[in-house]
Amino acid sequence: MPLYEYRCGACSGVFEAYKRLSDEKKEETCPACGGSAQRLGISLVSAKAVDGGGKSGASSCGGAGRRQPFG
Repeated sequence: MPLYEYRCGACSGVFEAYKRLSDEKKEETCPACGGSAQRLGISLVSAKAVDGGGKSGASSCGGAGRRQPFG
């Protein structure tokens, strides 16, 4: 289920909401003021490793060092 980013037309607030692909065309309302919101796009999510009590910066999977992406 994609996480979409919206901007309210009334209060200019920005918020995110999960939408099913089948509900993608349905109008979203602002949780702050109830105004009509315009979809900005799919929100980018930053994933961080959860520290399991080990060394700082260690991966939660317990592997050795970190690999460089695309390398």
